[in-house]
Amino acid sequence: MNYALLSKAVKAIELSADTLRASLYFLVPKLWFRKLGGYCQFKGWPRFGYAFREICLGQCCTLGKGVFLHCGPNGKIHLGNRVGLNDYTYISALYGVVVGDNTRIGEFVSIRDNDHVFSQSNVPISLQGFTGAPITIGEDVWIGRGVFIGKGVTIAKGAVVGANSVVTKDIPAYAVAVGSPAKVIKYRSKEAVEEIARKISKETSVVPNRESVIPSVSAL
Repeated sequence: MNYALLSKAVKAIELSADTLRASLYFLVPKLWFRKLGGYCQFKGWPRFGYAFREICLGQCCTLGKGVFLHCGPNGKIHLGNRVGLNDYTYISALYGVVVGDNTRIGEFVSIRDNDHVFSQSNVPISLQGFTGAPITIGEDVWIGRGVFIGKGVTIAKGAVVGANSVVTKDIPAYAVAVGSPAKVIKYRSKEAVEEIARKISKETSVVPNRESVIPSVSAL
C-alpha cells in the first residue's frame, strides 16, 4: 500500500475542509470579521470575545485550533497577508494589535495590549480598569511557542523571538531575542548590525567597529 500517497490525499482533504470552514464566515459578513481575505484556512473554529468588532484578516491567513480573538470596542486586530496563528494563540486588543505580512506565530502565544490597573490596594483589581498601548508586529517575524507580548511593544521586520520569552520592550529589525524579559542575543543580518553601528556613531560621535556592537554577528 502506498502510504505516502494516502497521506497526501488525506492532507488535501484536510486543507479543503480548512478552507471551507473559513469560507463559511463569508455567509455572515461583518459579524465576526470586518474584513476576511480569500484563501484563508481555519484548522478549527476561532473564538471571539465579541461580535461586530474591527477584526481584519488579509489573504491566505491560517488560524490553528483554539485561536481566541478578543477585540474591545475601541480596539482592532489587523492581520496582513499570509499570517499564521498556530494553535491556541490568544490576542487581546483593547487598543490595537497589527501583524505584518508573512509573520508566523507559534502555539500558545499570548499577545495582550492591555494590563489591569492595580495601583489602589483598597479597591478590587477587577474594578480598577485597564491600561495599555497598541502592539505592532512587523513583516516576516517569527514568534516562538509560548511567547508573551505585552502592551506598547513593537517587534520590527524580520525579528525572531525564542520560545517562552516575555517581550516587554521593542525588538529591532532582524534581531533574535530570547528570555524573560526578552533580550537581543544576535542579529540575522550583517546589514542590521551595520545600521546600529551608524546610529551609535551619530548619537555619540564615535565610530564603533562592527565587533564592538553588542550583540555581534559572530553567531550569524
